[in-house]
Amino acid sequence: MTLIDAPVRTAWSARGWAIYLGWIVITLDGSALNLALPTIADELQAPEGGIAWAVDAYTLPLASLLLLGGSLGDWLGAERLFRIGAIGFAAASVACALSPSIGLLIACRAAQGVFAALLLPMVLALIGKSFEDAGHRSTAVNMITVFGGAGMAVGPFLGGLLTDTTGWRAVFWLTVPFAIAAAVLVGAADLPRARQNRSHLDLAGQLTGTVGLVALVAGLIEVGRDTSPTLTWALLAGGVALLAVFVLVEHRSRAPMMPLGVFRSPGLSGAVAGGFAFQFGAYGLQFFLAVYLQAAWGVSALTGGLLLASYAIGVVLASLFANPYLLSRGTRQMILVGSVAAAAGTLLLLGATTAEGWRVLVIAQFIIGAGTAVYSTALNKRASTSLGAGSAGLASGIYNTARQVGQSVGIAILGTFAAFADARTGFIAAIILITGCAAAIAVTELRTRAATVS
Repeated sequence: MTLIDAPVRTAWSARGWAIYLGWIVITLDGSALNLALPTIADELQAPEGGIAWAVDAYTLPLASLLLLGGSLGDWLGAERLFRIGAIGFAAASVACALSPSIGLLIACRAAQGVFAALLLPMVLALIGKSFEDAGHRSTAVNMITVFGGAGMAVGPFLGGLLTDTTGWRAVFWLTVPFAIAAAVLVGAADLPRARQNRSHLDLAGQLTGTVGLVALVAGLIEVGRDTSPTLTWALLAGGVALLAVFVLVEHRSRAPMMPLGVFRSPGLSGAVAGGFAFQFGAYGLQFFLAVYLQAAWGVSALTGGLLLASYAIGVVLASLFANPYLLSRGTRQMILVGSVAAAAGTLLLLGATTAEGWRVLVIAQFIIGAGTAVYSTALNKRASTSLGAGSAGLASGIYNTARQVGQSVGIAILGTFAAFADARTGFIAAIILITGCAAAIAVTELRTRAATVS
């Protein structure tokens, strides 16, 4: 299929709905599961630390295999890999729902993470290659923010409701119809023309890059736990060393999985830096507040979820009402406006160090959500178009890898702040750091040459 005879698709075509459903599958799974974890631990008699691996077994392959998934998408075809990821995720979700033991559940969660790593980078890759019209492409990029925000908003509610009424297994069934519908709606797979660009598989790069990321992310996960410091540092050092070897391998490879020259594109490098800071700050903040509100304020999990819901509401409303206007003015303005708003909202949280400041917390979370909806949409658009349609999978894989690693780093560091004996000191330190993330996104954008802005 060529660009000449490719069908004209709009953001509301079947292909568009496939993309949005693929995105909400990933978002809804994580947000809905959190409230079911205590019940799962009780019913499956999980040992201490076992239930944490029900989360980490998913996070580890997801964060580590995104780069490989993006590269495979350019080689096999984005539609084909999207379908494999969606169907595989649905099958793994069914296996999770039927798991009779915590060990099998952890194994099935790992399978979910593998297929999510194939599916996630293809979401942005398909936007970059499916919508030739700039307006349709902008609408599609904005809609994944809307669906992501909706998943974050309704996920905890549905997770708690299903767990209390039907049982925790229903939480895993929740995403199955969405994943199957996404696989059906995505349309015909690419013709094998993409293989002509990748006649040689970069096995050395795949091995060193994947194992290096696994070790690095595993080390970051261990930082937030009271485990052996020796193991933690060994994983971190091993991960950094393998990633350094990965860079050398890619520099010398005939057909590198990640050509180092792509980072000469200011659009991609800026999006990667922004994606890391975004996930560190925005998602790290939600994790930190969920822990802080229960530990320092003494609220229940449900009350904490309600207090934090204004973040997702801000994401959805800004995506629906602000982004359609801002997208027409370019991604540069969106990144600057959104990051400044997010920084202002984060600073406002300094007025919510005690439970009496809950109203300030709700307002600040709404502002942060609105700001992140604006700048993250612009970052998504940059990443999906920075290297062109032929390398959209690679660009998306690099971008999403930076995001997931940023989230792991954020949770690891902010988790230590949440454990401070003086809760107020930990809160202030965390807020200052997170504000710095939003400021870093603005500074990075200011340094990006105007000529690269779409």
